[in-house]
Amino acid sequence: NTLSTVQAMCETDPSGAKEVVEKFGIYLRQNIDSLNQPGLIPLRKELEHTRVYTEIEAVRFPRIRIEYEIEDVGFSVPALTVQPLKENAIRHGVRIRKNGLVTIATRKGDDCHEIIIRDNGKGFSVRGAPETGGSHIGIQNVRERLHNLCGGTLTIESAEGSGTCVTIRIPRGKERL
Repeated sequence: NTLSTVQAMCETDPSGAKEVVEKFGIYLRQNIDSLNQPGLIPLRKELEHTRVYTEIEAVRFPRIRIEYEIEDVGFSVPALTVQPLKENAIRHGVRIRKNGLVTIATRKGDDCHEIIIRDNGKGFSVRGAPETGGSHIGIQNVRERLHNLCGGTLTIESAEGSGTCVTIRIPRGKERL
């Protein structure tokens, strides 16, 4: 999809196409680096990877807004934890909205660190879908990495027509294994 966007921009906005190619290169390098990480990475690194992805998507879907409410960054997460969830929020939720909004928030809970990915997208019925795996392999992969690498959990709340909220909880003391 990104390459198709760049191809179309080459005719109408060559300098914009150059920028997108540069960001796409950064994104791909970060993905490869992430795949080579056997353990946890600092949350700041995961958020930077997510930001680059978002900048590429903003070219394709200019009506989508991304907001950050970052209160807690002093912990680590499995690589490719936040980015695929944000990608789901954009692809399956807000890109059809006139004013799509995805919010990424972090905060300290009583006994854990929390990451919340919330969107005002179309939502879905969570009954039997992502919670049990099904065809939602990306969500299941994130859930398994969280559990196996840091004892973390992933929960999903969604309502058709009003959006989705994914909450990651990482127990304190396990976030730096």
